[in-house]
Amino acid sequence: QEWEPQQWVQKRPLQQAHTVFTDAGRKSKKAECVWNKGQNWREHLLQGQEEDSLQTSELKAVVWALSRWHDERLNVVSDSLYVVGVVQRVEDAVIRLPRREILGKLFF
Repeated sequence: QEWEPQQWVQKRPLQQAHTVFTDAGRKSKKAECVWNKGQNWREHLLQGQEEDSLQTSELKAVVWALSRWHDERLNVVSDSLYVVGVVQRVEDAVIRLPRREILGKLFF
């Protein structure tokens, strides 16, 4: 009998799960999460910092969503290839302290 670790990141949408849409603005340095609750759409706006890139802004939105629904099934929809790549790889990654402080704050 072999033990297989639980894979948290799935390639297909989870059934009976919240779905959160994330996006970020390059010039505004803001990121947003949008989700449906009952009959209403909800949103959470994240104010970025001057040093944020578009990618780190959107990664902040995904990190916020994963923290907000940390104990629930969650589908995250992102248009950022960078963010999707990070999320797909982070589960099995050995992470060292990054040179950019903003990335360190997101991962640690």
